[in-house]
Amino acid sequence: MKYSKKLFLVILTLLFIACSSGGDDPSSNSGNGTVDATSITLSATDEIFSSTSSVYFIVKDNLNNFLSDQANITANGQSISNPHIFEVPGVYEITATYGGMTSNSINISIENVSEIILSFDQDNYNTGDSAVYTVKDNFDNIITSASTVSVNGSAVSSNPYIFDAAGSYEFIASYDGLSSNTITFEVESPSEFSDTSSFSPTGSPTNFTKKVLLEETTGTWCVSCPTGAYYMSQAINSNPNIYGAAFHSGASGYPDPMSIPETDFWHAYYNAFIFPTIWVNGAPEDWNYNISPQITNELAENATVGLALESAIIGGKLDLEINVGFNATPNEQLKLIILLIEGSDTAPNSPQQGAPGNQADYVHKYIVREVYSDILGDPIPATNTLSGGIYTRIITGLDFPTNVNASDHDDLSIIAYVKNAYTETWTSGSGDTFVDAPVYDIYNVQKAQLGEVVSFD
Repeated sequence: MKYSKKLFLVILTLLFIACSSGGDDPSSNSGNGTVDATSITLSATDEIFSSTSSVYFIVKDNLNNFLSDQANITANGQSISNPHIFEVPGVYEITATYGGMTSNSINISIENVSEIILSFDQDNYNTGDSAVYTVKDNFDNIITSASTVSVNGSAVSSNPYIFDAAGSYEFIASYDGLSSNTITFEVESPSEFSDTSSFSPTGSPTNFTKKVLLEETTGTWCVSCPTGAYYMSQAINSNPNIYGAAFHSGASGYPDPMSIPETDFWHAYYNAFIFPTIWVNGAPEDWNYNISPQITNELAENATVGLALESAIIGGKLDLEINVGFNATPNEQLKLIILLIEGSDTAPNSPQQGAPGNQADYVHKYIVREVYSDILGDPIPATNTLSGGIYTRIITGLDFPTNVNASDHDDLSIIAYVKNAYTETWTSGSGDTFVDAPVYDIYNVQKAQLGEVVSFD
């Protein structure tokens, strides 16, 4: 059989194309039906850079292949690395070439650093703490290692810096003739633990404002508790003399991450088994969610006891001074209870609770985080409760619990109240009767945010 010259040339051409295709060049035809790239595009992450920055250029072809590491980059006609540091300020024309293709040109400006900023990883430090510092230029480049940081005029040799003594520390950074902002820390040593009490027979005011404490039995697992919490918040927001304390406790199979041993004990000791239950100035007077008459009657009472609070955070520990004034001598044993309250927090590991529906981010309020007295109260000696006198309790060097952020002072407060203790037979809302069960009445209560001084009122 004979072939025509035209057919022979077609076959020869196809064989030549098949044999010559291939390779790793993303812009070439691989012989498997792909299309050749016809252009490349050059870009940079910004238009203005500092003379200390590494500038990275991005090269892509029109098939969206990245060629940044393969293309040849030129600045003002001179080949450069990618990324590249331009040490001389000025305007540079950048172009890329690859596989016989030339990109668009872009202009970048290189400027000297004009400002440096010093920062630290915390706002406050105590003795023994380590401080990590960072220096950045006005282009947000980290230049800590190239900078000199000084404290009180002496260069710092380590990062982090350790505060080994109390005092005032003034930090400043320098770089290439520039000086940073100045940051000053007042570093304190924590108070040693101390617990003292005293009594002054005179000085007490003759009148006190009666306050109300709503104590809530609750749990993060409790789907009914948001209803009680809602009405409790409504009451507290309606009157500055109404305070709240939420005693969290777990249930069988439903642990509560906000419970503490004291609150678990409190629930069991006072037979607080219905969730939610809210008591008004003592157990077991259940609140019916109405301001009147339960709460208004309490607020209208003549108070024979008043409290003044002062708290301070020294070296990361809590110092408290609590004053209890008397305008009448009580005829029974009184006790002082001191609570640390967190204003709000979520319990993301307890998705059972929510209103409406199940919400893992439900916000709990008035959480009892720590009890700095005995949970049943510390007795006040009878000789320290005489009319006209002031009983003073000073406690220093108290630790914060690990489940609160002690630096967030605005969300932490101290609640202190004076109560009695007796027994009574009573019936709960569920119909359970408790014979000669422990109960108490609250004489008065006071609240102060951390760092706040609240006088007698």
